[in-house]
Amino acid sequence: MNDMIKGVYDLHVHTSPDVVPRKCSDIELGRRLAAAGMAGCALKSHYFDTAARAGLLQEQFPQLRIVGGVVLNRSVGGVNPEAVERCAQAGGKMVWFPTVESRSFQAFQYRENPTPDLSHLLTVLDEDGMLIPQAVEVLEISARYGMTVGTGHLSAREGMALVAEAARVGCQIVLTHADNPADQYTVEQQKEAVRQGAFVEHCFFTTYFNRTPIEEIAAQIRAVGCGHVILTTDFGQPKAPYSNEGMAQYRDMLLKQGFSSEELLKMMSINPQYLIQ
Repeated sequence: MNDMIKGVYDLHVHTSPDVVPRKCSDIELGRRLAAAGMAGCALKSHYFDTAARAGLLQEQFPQLRIVGGVVLNRSVGGVNPEAVERCAQAGGKMVWFPTVESRSFQAFQYRENPTPDLSHLLTVLDEDGMLIPQAVEVLEISARYGMTVGTGHLSAREGMALVAEAARVGCQIVLTHADNPADQYTVEQQKEAVRQGAFVEHCFFTTYFNRTPIEEIAAQIRAVGCGHVILTTDFGQPKAPYSNEGMAQYRDMLLKQGFSSEELLKMMSINPQYLIQ
């Protein structure tokens, strides 16, 4: 396994401490990645800024590149530019727009049941379909500090509005798990996002938990090109493999789909390294 994932990054890992049970702690993740010969990771929490945690973990594993960031859910004030700036000043490299508290994500979760009032949840669009000023400011701050922004669990409509604005202000943006049914981007939307400078993320989570078949992942990657894709796990769930195991399994499955070692190196090492340099 180690030879398969030597030099690989996983820029989407959930660890403990967290508000829900996680597969492993920050420390155990660091040990596993170092032992596997991986290059690094990004710590993600839906509710806490992980920049400080990443900084402490980096000291203990200097052979790895470990970064943190902030997810713009309500515990940090929602779409809060101040939270982004403070994260950046603490060394954070990643920003994700609302995830589990996104209005569109929760509407998807309730799609087969009576939908409760979701008006208190988060969106980046106003009533006219325009980006709210706070979202624009988040992108501007992220660009100024060289942070990479993920679209989170927002709808594709919201995500594409962010992509266009990110291109305008010079901010690097990623379509977060673009193949996930909860916020799925069409191939045409992915191509347009790439045309405007975005990267497309595919997480092993959606295949491992039977949300999106590996054949569909492969087709979407081929449609936009490996030069614009990053592969991650989005793992941390107690029933999921560890990050190093997940990246190895993902690589093996994509090799069987006809991707070369060079193409996988691009998506698992070169592209993610570029995003957190």
